[in-house]
Amino acid sequence: MARVKLLLEGELRLSRGVPEAGEFLRRFFEEANKGILIKGAEDVPEQGSRVIGWKLEGARLHLQLESGAKVRATSGMLRLKKALAEELGRLFKVGVRRVKIERLKATLYFDQSLTAGAIEAARKTWGIASATGKGSVLEVELEPLSYSDLKRSVPDRMLGMVREAVERALAVAVPKVVGVRVLKQSPPKLVKFNRDPMEVALELGWIKEFPGRGQWIYTPPYAALLETIEGLQLENVVSKLGFEPCFLPKLIPLEVMKSMPGYLDGIPEGMYYVCPPPREPAAFERFKQLFRLRKEVPREELKRMLKLPDYVLAPAQCEPFWHLFSHEVLNLEDMPIKLYDRSGWTYRWEGGGVEGLVRLQEFRRIELVYLGSPDQVVDIREGILEESVRLAEALDLEWRVVPGVPFFAREAKIEDITKRDIAALDLEVYLPYRGPRETAEWLEITSCFVHKDKFVKAFSIREAKVRELWCGCTGIGISRWVAAFLARHGFDPDRWPKIVRRQYRAYRVPKMLTWPKKH
Repeated sequence: MARVKLLLEGELRLSRGVPEAGEFLRRFFEEANKGILIKGAEDVPEQGSRVIGWKLEGARLHLQLESGAKVRATSGMLRLKKALAEELGRLFKVGVRRVKIERLKATLYFDQSLTAGAIEAARKTWGIASATGKGSVLEVELEPLSYSDLKRSVPDRMLGMVREAVERALAVAVPKVVGVRVLKQSPPKLVKFNRDPMEVALELGWIKEFPGRGQWIYTPPYAALLETIEGLQLENVVSKLGFEPCFLPKLIPLEVMKSMPGYLDGIPEGMYYVCPPPREPAAFERFKQLFRLRKEVPREELKRMLKLPDYVLAPAQCEPFWHLFSHEVLNLEDMPIKLYDRSGWTYRWEGGGVEGLVRLQEFRRIELVYLGSPDQVVDIREGILEESVRLAEALDLEWRVVPGVPFFAREAKIEDITKRDIAALDLEVYLPYRGPRETAEWLEITSCFVHKDKFVKAFSIREAKVRELWCGCTGIGISRWVAAFLARHGFDPDRWPKIVRRQYRAYRVPKMLTWPKKH
């Protein structure tokens, strides 16, 4: 349990004054400090809540509560409101009309001394009115909160955000040198090609620039190679392991995204948001006129007409899979469920992180999703990784397997490398054009995840006999497999591995007099 102390000052507004209730209130709070305010923390009552001061002024009951981490003062206030409403109504015919939080101060304790940057990070957290620190102790005051905020546990989440912000700032302030933990890898391979495949593909006309950053037009030779490698994945990994096809939507409502752990609360900056237009054609009349007059897109006019964002373009591809089972009851005897989707593009806003053909904002993937018992899910993930490594060998790629900590499992540790505990296993390949293999950044081409019950709980997926269900997913980055293949073998099909030559059908680049420029 995280170390935290809370001090809350607030009031309950009664339906009328009850000066005759003074003695009752004194006894009530004494009993509450020993009962309802420490329920759930009986073994460590100091971690519960307690009333440390109260005052009745007319119809206003002023309260001061302090607490530890197990039963926080915010929860204590809600418990008091409910119990007092029952007792005051029964004894004095008085109701509790309103709850007001006048002040909420939190003291958080950390394992290391705070830096100025860490305190500033806390201060910038949404809803924090002030933050001061000394040594390893941080004191924050929250901005005024409503009764609705209390019921929705907003203060608890705000304090969690403060702790995360501080810990991130401390991690940056004290960088740690962490080597890549390689679980297994291929022997080094002789470098046959060392140019950036993007440069060569542009020269040959296999790709052409598109105005959208991180997007390309892929001409027939490149598209044919992508289809060939995708076919090899389907044959040697997906179908071999018994996955069945499904088509998943790529326009994802925010109502679905809010249940996805780690997205709207972790990487909202990494998604494309979609605003639906109004249904009335007349609403676009001014927009059409401005465009005809100026021959420029009148973006401000467009912004004025569009509704608020209601969707995102699929950033993970698996979102609808979890929604398929949301609030449904499953039987473990019918497990595992194994589906795959390759019906469209995946979209992520990479901003300045876009890189050539390997880090894109619109890219091709095969998404594998699986649901079953813990042992089944772990075994499925291991099988996917084993077959993916076998295919990488057949394609003569230099590969390695490393553990990772995905954004949805911040509490995981990279050191947890037992099959059941590790959250992510990544298959990476060496790209010669990035430099020496010992220091270069390797390219992740397949990521195999075990979510445990994180998504099961997030989407309220239930088992008929309340037995444990786990889930997982694997993203096979087809766009990255192709880029890695070209970075290793170059662009001459006659020099490619036999497994690809056997299935690749050569196509011509569309003939133009002015493009590609080098030719």
